[in-house]
Amino acid sequence: MAAKKVAQTVITEDKFYTISAANGKVVEVADYNIDNGARIQLWDNANAEWQQWSFVRAGEGVYRIKNRFTEKMMDLDCSGVTDGTRVHQWQGDPASSQLWVVEPANDGRVKIKSNLAGKCLDIVGMSQENGAALQIWTDVNGENQYWTISEVTRKPKTSAKATAAKQTAAKAKKAAADVASSVVEATAKAVETVAKTAAKTAAKKTAAKAAAPKTAAKKAPAKAETAPAKTAAKAPAAKSTAAKKPAAKKTTKK
Repeated sequence: MAAKKVAQTVITEDKFYTISAANGKVVEVADYNIDNGARIQLWDNANAEWQQWSFVRAGEGVYRIKNRFTEKMMDLDCSGVTDGTRVHQWQGDPASSQLWVVEPANDGRVKIKSNLAGKCLDIVGMSQENGAALQIWTDVNGENQYWTISEVTRKPKTSAKATAAKQTAAKAKKAAADVASSVVEATAKAVETVAKTAAKTAAKKTAAKAAAPKTAAKKAPAKAETAPAKTAAKAPAAKSTAAKKPAAKKTTKK
């Protein structure tokens, strides 16, 4: 049976949308998980924030698809480009694995294609069940590759459990960041202390080397002055010996 024709949705950046499969189930982040790598799947529409998406323009007809609740992007696992590469969420970055092309069909629906792989957002095994995972696959014009993008016009339902989980994760992230900052600060102080100690040691060695020639210079003249003194002392002794030598006696002839 042919799909019911619907009006083409005009996408604007300041609004949120659901992305629905042919069976009416919507694309969501599983279990409102805010972690990188969280699974993206189909589920009954509960008007929840983790089932709603914004389209961040990255070029003509090219978008980053951002989850309203987790604030992370629809992404290709490990930047894969082969059939069967799973789709998950990841923090926003300039990676081409997060770029998607919205290609309108003639019945108001769209194909959502990976700008990197050129393949369609697709339902694994053509499943119609809640929890069906998403992947990319070669364009075969299948029903499981067509999507309806609809603007969210109702206020999303709140979930105390989901909000608590998000707050807990945010606190854990902050705590981890604080620990990392403390480690960096402690390391910097330790490096500074080592550098100062090394500088002081080097300065002492330099000062000791500079003082050594002066000490040697002071000792050298002392030796030079001592040597002439000994020589001078021996000279008078020679004179004294000469003075003690008896004079020759005169012999008188008879």
